[in-house]
Amino acid sequence: MDNIAYLLDENGSPWARALALVREECSDFGAAFFDAVGYDGFFEGYVCLTVPDTFRETWLNSHYGALLRKTFASVYGSDFVDYKVRVLDEKPAQPVVQKYSQVPREVECQIRKSLAQAAVAQSQVPASEKLNLYEKYTFDNFIEGECNFTALKACQTIVEHPGDSAMNLLLVYGAPGLGKTHLLQSIAASLQQSRPGLRIVYRQAYDFLRDFAAIGHASKAKDWGRVNQLKQEFSDRYERCDVLLMDDIQLLKRGLKCQARLSMLIKYMSRMGRQIVLSSDCPPSKFKKLSQGEQPEKNSPSHELTADLLNPLENCVAVGLAEPDFETRVALIRKMSEGIPFVESDRDEICRYLAIQPRANVRIIEGLMNWLRAMHVLNNVELNLSNVKRMHSAPKSGVASILTVDNIMESVAAEFSVEPRLLCSKRQDAGVSIPRKVAMYLCRELTTESLKNIGNAFRRDYSTVISSINSLTEQLSRDASLRRRVEDIRYMLES
Repeated sequence: MDNIAYLLDENGSPWARALALVREECSDFGAAFFDAVGYDGFFEGYVCLTVPDTFRETWLNSHYGALLRKTFASVYGSDFVDYKVRVLDEKPAQPVVQKYSQVPREVECQIRKSLAQAAVAQSQVPASEKLNLYEKYTFDNFIEGECNFTALKACQTIVEHPGDSAMNLLLVYGAPGLGKTHLLQSIAASLQQSRPGLRIVYRQAYDFLRDFAAIGHASKAKDWGRVNQLKQEFSDRYERCDVLLMDDIQLLKRGLKCQARLSMLIKYMSRMGRQIVLSSDCPPSKFKKLSQGEQPEKNSPSHELTADLLNPLENCVAVGLAEPDFETRVALIRKMSEGIPFVESDRDEICRYLAIQPRANVRIIEGLMNWLRAMHVLNNVELNLSNVKRMHSAPKSGVASILTVDNIMESVAAEFSVEPRLLCSKRQDAGVSIPRKVAMYLCRELTTESLKNIGNAFRRDYSTVISSINSLTEQLSRDASLRRRVEDIRYMLES
């Protein structure tokens, strides 16, 4: 109904207001040029215009495109996505070209020649493009843990119901190396297999920036045929896809026009029910919002996005990836070490030992596995638990760190979530007595301190230390869970 109202009362329509604003910005020639531009209505975010011929279409896009987008955005507001131009069927008469004698003849000839070249090039553009995916980046190869459970389930839901408004748009965020690219490519690989008819586009943000910038470069060179070709390729790739997956959008920081174009694309695809999944290395709340006309700071370490792009991100489904927890690290190391010749009887213990130390991301774990493999190949080192411990805990600075009773008390207290001072108190409940026994046991195992000195540290006598150690040793023979926990603390202290 809105479109009908615009057509019936054109003088009071947004189009009439936009046309008046455009003419105010144009020269006399430009104002006269728009006499031949018609208005078809406003559909699904697009202002639909008409021109008599392809010559005027090219001239409109190359000379007034930026002005039109700016004006339409101010008149139509957030509903505006972009404008489209339809060339009318009738052929222009010869006098029409003569009417615009201000257009240089050599420019006219170059435009017509370039348009013919663009038409040939466009006919050679394939219907779909091959996705650049890593073969190993699939859901089957993704290690699930508490650190990534929500993000994984969200991405799997996208595969089951692409375009569902409840999950559109989806933003996956997290520090580098935590699996964002793995998840986005897993979505693409799964959809290719389960829904081969979908047009899927996976791009890095810098690919999108490069595709968009190429149009501007061609326009500056006044290669209008190339401009039309690149615009068509851009539209075919991004506007006509069913699923858009874009990695690392924080890389668009300095491309303000590119951000504006992505914002329009998000609005359009969301309105059409097409799925969008983006990734960034931080959540939307960590981005600085640039107001209208504000420029990003040079060499600023902070992430900055325009308000137009950040607004939909702040209202989207955002799921995060965290640093791998212990159990996830164990699973990752087991998976990555499948081709490493660990001594089989020690394999499980080696994996747990290597997982004790926190690792910031998956790439660090992968680097550790590559290093162990290299040590075996280059130095012919047998990869048993003892050798792995020796190599892994070797001091990098050349100065060995010595475990003390205080170090052990603090580590045990942290593992059992009690205050270190309670281990030296008179409390005898299980919540304190068990970690106290474990700390005494490990002090005896990992330090050269005498039993008397260990007792003094815990404010106990010599005989109490012996009794506590014997009591724990017996308990460990019966309680596999406690024995595993004590061994993990030992690994942590040794590493």
